[in-house]
Amino acid sequence: MSSSTSLGLSAPLKIAAFRNLWMANIVSNVGTLMQSVGAAWLMTSLTSSTTLVGLVQTASTLPVFLVGFLAGVLADTVERKRLLFWSQLWMLAVALALAVITWMGLITPWVLLGLTFALGFGAAISLPAWQATVQDMVPRESVPAAVSLNSIAFNVARAVGPAIGGVLVAATGAASAFFVNAVSFVAVIGAVTTWKPAARQKSRLSEDMFGALRAGFRYLIHSRRLQSPIIRASAFNFFASVVWPLGPLYARDVLHTTASGYGLLLAFFGTGSIVSALLVPRLRSVMQLERILTVGSIISAGALIGLAFAHEFWVAAAAIFFAGTAWVGVLVNFNVATQTAVPAWVRGRALSFYLLAFQGVLALGGLLWGSLAGHIGIAPCFTVAAVGLIVGLILTRYFPISLNEDVDLRPSMHWPEVHDTIDLDVEDGPVLVLVEFQIAPEKAEAFRETMRCMRELRMRNGAHRWRLYQDIKDPQRFVELFRVDSWGEHLRQHERLTVTDLEVQTAALAFHEGPEKPRVHHYLNVEG
Repeated sequence: MSSSTSLGLSAPLKIAAFRNLWMANIVSNVGTLMQSVGAAWLMTSLTSSTTLVGLVQTASTLPVFLVGFLAGVLADTVERKRLLFWSQLWMLAVALALAVITWMGLITPWVLLGLTFALGFGAAISLPAWQATVQDMVPRESVPAAVSLNSIAFNVARAVGPAIGGVLVAATGAASAFFVNAVSFVAVIGAVTTWKPAARQKSRLSEDMFGALRAGFRYLIHSRRLQSPIIRASAFNFFASVVWPLGPLYARDVLHTTASGYGLLLAFFGTGSIVSALLVPRLRSVMQLERILTVGSIISAGALIGLAFAHEFWVAAAAIFFAGTAWVGVLVNFNVATQTAVPAWVRGRALSFYLLAFQGVLALGGLLWGSLAGHIGIAPCFTVAAVGLIVGLILTRYFPISLNEDVDLRPSMHWPEVHDTIDLDVEDGPVLVLVEFQIAPEKAEAFRETMRCMRELRMRNGAHRWRLYQDIKDPQRFVELFRVDSWGEHLRQHERLTVTDLEVQTAALAFHEGPEKPRVHHYLNVEG
């Protein structure tokens, strides 16, 4: 049984800071989803272009693709409370402007897209910090439960918000939904203001923006645990998200319903998502994670086939209920896998990569599915997406997923402090690090295999280049070389090492047969 299950789904709600932000998040999400219904339906009244209707989703998600990396760096390098406060205030102002412009009758398709983009920009800046705060508030063993609760919060809002938004838009117009969204940000601003996070200590090793961005990319490139959920989530999301850009058109042109009917469809999707989020912790205790993900993809494909052939509202509602169930059952596990795959120092950047993939695929899908629907029709697009979900299951073999419950990402601080005789500045460099090993011939192959793991460890924690050499004259002597960009970056390597990294290093050191520990040398580049 997973730790999250044994602790109970409600465990994070016992922590006041998490509970307050969680409840505020529900309120804000209700407003956001009312805004989404209003924007999508308003666009269908402003234009008959399926491409422009699809671009509403693109405008809201494209900012993550454009500034997601920057947002992840900010989440790791500045005070998250301040970042959340100002981003929420920005979205309040933009939502209020959209409400006023729409109420005055000045709205056009491109003004709607521009302000939707501005709202998406605020969300893109805040999302990595928002998700990274989970582990600032709850212990690691409660992270799966906290992520499930956040999913429940969003999907409670999804069950309520679109239905309210649809009724409100049908009764009073889209401007009312936009105004309610503006007011909803007040709840989050209030909760963030009362949150008192532990002070984040800044040392002389704090990273600049560009260095932090490079470090995040380097970690992604050399961490299979982080790559797998991002790749798998992207593939699933591209096909399963077809319901978002085509939903308004499907409701209007296939089901011949109104804005309130469209909102009700989304409410069914949200209800299915809530059911799934409640069941996922228990399912993890009785089913293997990969089986949950596979079944979720199959259910999602079946739901899309149901939508493709449904012409009655309640049949479509049943299909979209199961689409919501599968959506959360799959994506909440990918989210947990991402959050538990990385140590604290790079968490914001890792989540920005995940969110970039997630929202970037939504943005791309909004454009492509809208364009494809204009050529082949809405129902065939659902069928194409269903086939894509089934074919995408092949990724299970190449990118396996786990919740990393056997990985200890606490800082180990096991590297000894370097005592240098040269007065070095953190910007001095590059620095070459050399480690000498004595390895018995019969253990050489096993040692080289272990050092391949060591290479990934060095590279994701800051090394720029890595090599392992064998002495031609003394075949038992192996030399590990790796280069870092600066002395400060090498000192950061000391801080970034985790307990799991220590296990890898201990395995490598076990092959050493010299009378003393492997000798370590540090060389500063002084010429060329």
